Amino acid sequence: MANVLIIDDDKLICDILAKMMGKIGHESCWALTGKDGLDKARHGMFDIVFLDVNLPDANGLDLIKTIKTGSSSPEVIIITGDSDPHGAEMAINSGAWNYLEKPFLRQELNLQVSRALQFRKERGDVSMPGVLKRNGIIGESEEINSCLDKVSIAAYSDTNVLISGGEGIGKKLFAKTIHLNSDRSENNFVIIDCSALNGNNVESVLFGHEKGAFAGAVNSKTGLVERADNGTLFLDEVPHLPMQIQKSFLRVIENLTFSRVGGKTEQTSNFRVVATTSKNLDDLSDQGLFRKDLLYKLKGISIRLPLLKETKEDLLKIAFFYIDRFCMKYNLDTKGISPEFIDILKAYDWPGNVRELISAIDRAIACAKNEPTLYSIHLPSYIKAKVIKRMIIKPPLKTKGDVNGFINGEVPSLKKMMADTEKQYLKKLMTYTDCSVKKACDIAEVSRSCMYARLKKYHIHEGLTQK
Repeated sequence: MANVLIIDDDKLICDILAKMMGKIGHESCWALTGKDGLDKARHGMFDIVFLDVNLPDANGLDLIKTIKTGSSSPEVIIITGDSDPHGAEMAINSGAWNYLEKPFLRQELNLQVSRALQFRKERGDVSMPGVLKRNGIIGESEEINSCLDKVSIAAYSDTNVLISGGEGIGKKLFAKTIHLNSDRSENNFVIIDCSALNGNNVESVLFGHEKGAFAGAVNSKTGLVERADNGTLFLDEVPHLPMQIQKSFLRVIENLTFSRVGGKTEQTSNFRVVATTSKNLDDLSDQGLFRKDLLYKLKGISIRLPLLKETKEDLLKIAFFYIDRFCMKYNLDTKGISPEFIDILKAYDWPGNVRELISAIDRAIACAKNEPTLYSIHLPSYIKAKVIKRMIIKPPLKTKGDVNGFINGEVPSLKKMMADTEKQYLKKLMTYTDCSVKKACDIAEVSRSCMYARLKKYHIHEGLTQK
């Protein structure tokens, strides 16, 4: 017997689903709002959650990750009356088990429930790793915990992993954490900086070479692929992997065999690939700048790391951790932190992500030296300057009743809009020329008769001069 939660604002749908679940031996309860549904999901133990998209107080798609981070980590089945391919894609990417459109067939619904429960049973029977070694990963936000869940899955499996996210976000740290939590942790974690692979020696660096394979090859050399045997091969910024090597490298990944440059026999290397990218590989492959077959091979498990500005609740935890670390590094007493220092940290967008934050904290500690408290003045000046600038530049206030640039939200006809614009232009023009019709005609590039006609039309004729 399974426990099922139904979150839908339609009582009839809730009742139908509850009866359908009851007939196959499952217990059900329901909630009519997103708020009530989240509360039940957090405090209850559920195996399956049926979740409607259009709730009175929320979009169901936005609730999926929060529901799945609950204590029972239930499988979420989206039910909706709207046919939305984009919504379906978003639901699956957020971790939903499936996306069903109303009206749904009893057989299809029962099949999805049965498969989800079988999956949970098999997952529960498997001995999963114990406590994850975080390896310096800091944060308790929903986004970070979701990434750590995928790290656990990746560490337990031998599937290739693709970690994506902005620069300076900690992709290498997550890759190393996967390695340290895997069965390969006692073996090498071999780093390949793909941006540094260029020239004619790429194959030699990756696969090694035999003595005499080319001019200058006075000795045999072991390549990085061979060094990663029974360990992890880390491809840092894989979009930079040269196109001319991608085909042969794909074959090596698929077969776990390679040949040294100048060698006559194939050798094996039982490595596992973890790759990172700060670019959109799907877009690059569509543009022909990265092989699609290699991309599919790399993203067995995909982990997208959030930007620092997306996890502001973790920002201060990271900052405080590195404040203590740098105080120890410089043999300084623990420092106090002023409210304004915290305000600047929270207000800044951190385009350089965690790397930029760590650098800023390092600078602040070094700048403060033996001073007991950190103030915003200790941070790099550009950070405080950008925050202050954004606070000063405010959008212009709208006139009362001004909606989207139109008074009271009423959109005038094109004819009236053009007439009003012309009238304002002529008024400013006559002011600028000190009411000189001749100067006004020269600037506007119209004849005197035309100018007089327009001035008369808008009753702009007082004080005119012929000069």
